[in-house]
Amino acid sequence: MAELQINSQVIAGIPVVTLGGELDSYSAVRVSQVLDTLINVHAPSVLIDVVDLEYIDSAGLGVLVSALKQVGDRAGTLALIGPNGDIRRVLRITGLDKLFMIYGNEAEALSEMGRTLPA
Repeated sequence: MAELQINSQVIAGIPVVTLGGELDSYSAVRVSQVLDTLINVHAPSVLIDVVDLEYIDSAGLGVLVSALKQVGDRAGTLALIGPNGDIRRVLRITGLDKLFMIYGNEAEALSEMGRTLPA
């Protein structure tokens, strides 16, 4: 098992959270706390980079759905960046691929949100 790595930064005014490793019942609380803070303090829109996410369970999915509801309540946006085959399959099986905006990379996500990467 790969312990979850969480990094966050603000790019073009939008918080970007990068997750790597495993998002499971053990790490879900940490991710929830990070997302709550970013949504409530920084901005109602958040990008979550899951390119390096290796595994997600129902607790991890619950954290993402909860964050999606929070940003929706604030007229914001939550999008996922780069889910790999396994993560994409879980999203498809659960039907969550229809709820989340999913982008191939950070530049594409920022562009769709009307922002650009800093030079």
